[in-house]
Amino acid sequence: MLSLWRLVWIIRASWFSVPAAMSAPNLVPYLAARGFSVRAAARRREALEAHEWQGVEIVTADATNSASLDRALERIDIAYYLVHSMAAGPEFPRIDREAATNFRDAAARAGVKRIIYLGGLQPAEGTSVHLASRGETGAILREGPVPVTEMRAGVIIGPGSAAFEVIRDLVFHLPGMVTPRWVRSRCQPIALDDVLQYLARLPLLPEAEGETYDVGGPEVLTYEDLMRQFGELVGRHPVIVPVPVLTRSCRRIG
Repeated sequence: MLSLWRLVWIIRASWFSVPAAMSAPNLVPYLAARGFSVRAAARRREALEAHEWQGVEIVTADATNSASLDRALERIDIAYYLVHSMAAGPEFPRIDREAATNFRDAAARAGVKRIIYLGGLQPAEGTSVHLASRGETGAILREGPVPVTEMRAGVIIGPGSAAFEVIRDLVFHLPGMVTPRWVRSRCQPIALDDVLQYLARLPLLPEAEGETYDVGGPEVLTYEDLMRQFGELVGRHPVIVPVPVLTRSCRRIG
């Protein structure tokens, strides 16, 4: 049986956060329920112990501490890399680079057989700082000797997804909202269940080694569309007024 290591970074909530819908309550139990041996890691061990998962090994690790990564990656075959530090503020691209470099090198020292990295869909042009950092992280991981499978997902719809939870909270709490122009940016949302299924199957596919896959749902929608569709489902009909003057100051969250 493969030994799967799920890297869950919950460092000081104000620093690191797990990307789109890949919070610990989702992928860890999903893999464990399908017969994989799972090791979950976090800087704050108690954050994972609170979930009371059965049959999951929990360790402490820090992406900025190479020694802790060496211990956490011992005897691991497949390492999921889901780290993203956008919550750290303007310095997050530098922190992302440091974390990815540390992890890449530690995985090589530990003899990891493959890294599976969850990134974000890359637009043809005009990418945000956030998505550019996601792409750069994948490139850094691929510079090492351990083969990388990168899965680039659109906006993930489900609990734990930062984008989805923002949409949910706005619709539930604001009957009307003045929004930045990026709410009319287009995205290709995908269901959380689909993402979990893809992530769980990738280690079983030798042909996926070294490949990059773009995954998204069948529809291309704007964020405004998503808010309106969610509103229809929950019986809310918010008034949404995009204002171009707000776009510049809010661009960093896109």
